[in-house]
Amino acid sequence: MHLGKGDKVLESIQSEMDRLGVKNAVLLSAIGSLRKLVFHVITKTTDKSVNKFVTIEDAIEVGGMQGLIIDGEPHLHIICSDKANNTYVGHLENGCEVQYLMELSFMEIDGLDLTRRNDEFGNAYIDKK
Repeated sequence: MHLGKGDKVLESIQSEMDRLGVKNAVLLSAIGSLRKLVFHVITKTTDKSVNKFVTIEDAIEVGGMQGLIIDGEPHLHIICSDKANNTYVGHLENGCEVQYLMELSFMEIDGLDLTRRNDEFGNAYIDKK
């Protein structure tokens, strides 16, 4: 998958998975550049997740992303840095915008009927449907 200048990363991935009817896949590789990064990180070690949402609008180099598409829904994490070499790691959110390009490679997994469920604390896990 190739994304160009101004494309929204997560939204484009979701759209392409929907268009192709992909239910389960693994993100094998992702590199590129962003002009806007939106992600969240956990902030506490309590039973229920407490998240901090971060938006950075700057020149961002993406070193990699990894994650899964489960039941058609992406869950991706990103590792990247800005021009001052500050590093950012976290759960990718809607709103990330490509600066020049983003190249992503997915491998579809057929024959599995998976979904995400929430445990007693509201935290997601992968389960059979």
